Amino acid sequence: MVDLKRKEFIGIFVCLFLLFVGTNIFAQKQVLTSRATYYHDRFENRKTSSGEVFSQKRYTAAHKTIPLNTIVKVTNHKNGRSVFVKINDRCARNGIIDLSKVAAKKINLFQTGTTTVSVEVLGNEYRKIWEQQPDMYSMFEKNNMSESMQQKYIDSLLNSNETQISFPIAYYIRIAIVEGKNAANKLVQSVPEEFKNKVKSEKIYNEDFYYVTIGPFATKEDANLSLIYLKRLYPSAHLIKKKGK
Repeated sequence: MVDLKRKEFIGIFVCLFLLFVGTNIFAQKQVLTSRATYYHDRFENRKTSSGEVFSQKRYTAAHKTIPLNTIVKVTNHKNGRSVFVKINDRCARNGIIDLSKVAAKKINLFQTGTTTVSVEVLGNEYRKIWEQQPDMYSMFEKNNMSESMQQKYIDSLLNSNETQISFPIAYYIRIAIVEGKNAANKLVQSVPEEFKNKVKSEKIYNEDFYYVTIGPFATKEDANLSLIYLKRLYPSAHLIKKKGK
């Protein structure tokens, strides 16, 4: 009788464990490859599977299997542009993610109609970033930020542990002020490999001196972690922040 109860307990435990794994498989980050399309206007103001009313102006999407209310990062394979969306609806087809028009435009999908994308499933801690996304793109536009710089900023969001972002502020690390373009170029080439895609030099107005700066970083925490390392190589390195206009 004891052995039978023990077997029953083990069986129940295994079932509960498998159920837990099954319902939480998307809790960990994973990357899916999908075909992306976007919603037709006829779905405007209709109820989605989550109960929300669909709007082309909100950063949302439909997917067949990703749990509702999950935040995902969608990246266009053709141009590397990314956008954060919330899954709030179901799509009938496997391997397809349907984006709202505002999300499709951010990754230049609106022009082509369909493309191959990566869908990175994120945790609930990224919900604040998703909510603040309109402010983020407003900052990009006000500062005439290039597509490559926009992508670096978005990537830095994923490397940060902060969930509240102080828009429209971006953080940078100024490693030095040097005289002459050759000295600036030499310093740019000297930065560690992991910062190569974030470093730039800019001439100080009406002077022969150059700022050499690394960034942008989406949060102060992210910038400070890099500053600790960079100060060992460049003792004069310090944190700066730039506000939107």
